[in-house]
Amino acid sequence: MSIEFVGSPKPTLGVELELQLVDPATKDLTAESVPLLDLCRRRGIERVKAEITQSMVEIDTEISADVKECRAHLAKRIAQLQAVAQEIGVELAVSGTHPFQCWRERKIFPNSRYRYLLRKFRWLAARMNVYGLHVHVGVRSGADAIAISNAAIRYLPHLLALSASSPYWEGVDTGLHSCRAGVMESFPISGLPYYFPNWQEFEKYCDTLLHTGAIASLKDLYWFIRPSPAYGTLEFRVCDGIPTLSETMALVALIQTLVVWIDDGLRTKARSETISMRRYWIAPENLWVAARDGLDGMIIVNEEGKKRKISDDILNLMEHLAPISKRLNCYEELIFLGEIIRRGSSAKRQRALFRRTQSLEAVVGALVNEFATGMPDLDDHEEVNVARLPRRPTADVTPLSTIALRHRARADLRRYH
Repeated sequence: MSIEFVGSPKPTLGVELELQLVDPATKDLTAESVPLLDLCRRRGIERVKAEITQSMVEIDTEISADVKECRAHLAKRIAQLQAVAQEIGVELAVSGTHPFQCWRERKIFPNSRYRYLLRKFRWLAARMNVYGLHVHVGVRSGADAIAISNAAIRYLPHLLALSASSPYWEGVDTGLHSCRAGVMESFPISGLPYYFPNWQEFEKYCDTLLHTGAIASLKDLYWFIRPSPAYGTLEFRVCDGIPTLSETMALVALIQTLVVWIDDGLRTKARSETISMRRYWIAPENLWVAARDGLDGMIIVNEEGKKRKISDDILNLMEHLAPISKRLNCYEELIFLGEIIRRGSSAKRQRALFRRTQSLEAVVGALVNEFATGMPDLDDHEEVNVARLPRRPTADVTPLSTIALRHRARADLRRYH
């Protein structure tokens, strides 16, 4: 089959961000996406979409020429949605996972797409209550999208480490900086993409999956980086949702400049010479290290097995990207990555606040505050009224009796059929 790729002559941008709907009193998730989306429609607010559960929505931007225009679009959308959320008594937050929600309590959004996902993926879809940042960068052709994707595999761990914001799962400290990455990788066609030597091989792969019913559309390719032919973009999907606008735009700047830098390099060599298969062998290990250890992780940086701290490798990468960022008018956003490295990712902030307060509700309160202000909440944690919030220790999961487990299993099975 032939897949038309609607190419973009310039590295335009589009951003998608998945948001949590939070109950102001309990700081747990609340199933309010239906009334929120209805009010958005009545107010003429566009680009706010349903997601798989009723406790989340997605916002996206118009096609943007550069990072600053993209930031303006995203800031406008956030402000519009904050006003609507306030009207219906809901708070908004972003992080890769909600620290203590229970996926069994979530309600699937009532449309055919999500009913299909639940039938197809069962338990995997039901617990997919995770939140990501997706960044689209325009590329000229499908061939360019594949070539750039092949080379960009090496840098996906860097993006994950910088964006890591999901250390907690259902009230438990997972020991990871991003447990969202593991949740996403549990799907059959997810995580790191396969190596494709050219666009034609990608077309053959998709044709096989579509013909056999393995996928219904290219939307079912849940890779951390994938071509988006209809938009003429390469889509980066590895990042956890980031709580603040300033950090989000730093990652957007990194991704855009990275694509242009790789593309510039590809022009000087044959497409088939741009990737060593050994890079693909070590990529899963580096991605795991980034998910586990965040910016402190030691990743493999060459085929001889040399290791380097991921934060140091990011700083080295920034030196290469700085001239391109000036050309693309996003130097200020790019150098903000240095602040993330110096102060730590959201995962680090969440753990630090929990150590101080012993309250995951306080952690959610800080995430709400960060999303509202657009800047990391580094020191002023007293804004969160911890005293009025019930404390939820991150102890081991409460043991359930065998009978309770059986009842829960039966209830889960009924949801999938």
